[in-house]
Amino acid sequence: MVAYILSRAGCIHPFRLSRILALAELRALEKMGRRLTDLRYEAGPGAFYIVGFKEDIVEKDQCFHKREGDPSTGRKGCLEYLCEPPEIPEDVRSLIDEVLAETEGVDDFQLNNIVINNKLFKKLIE
Repeated sequence: MVAYILSRAGCIHPFRLSRILALAELRALEKMGRRLTDLRYEAGPGAFYIVGFKEDIVEKDQCFHKREGDPSTGRKGCLEYLCEPPEIPEDVRSLIDEVLAETEGVDDFQLNNIVINNKLFKKLIE
């Protein structure tokens, strides 16, 4: 799923990627009655993180590539997927495409709030 998100969204910051992924999981809970992954989410004050995201997903797959940011230009680093993404079921692909369309133009702060204020967010962190 992460590979598919990056193949559609391009190079995005891991923070934003995690929010899009979490929102896709929440939409799956709403529409399908189930999560899309077995990732573990940990909540903090006003935010959350995905346990082992970097170590268990990004660093284990050679297709993920991290571009470093440039503080002198203000450009943030980003993560991209350089290979053909694996096949995913049509219903999952459609759901992710909806989430990507929904989050286009939404800044990272707003996106984080959309996720943590979702009525099903507690199910992600249980």
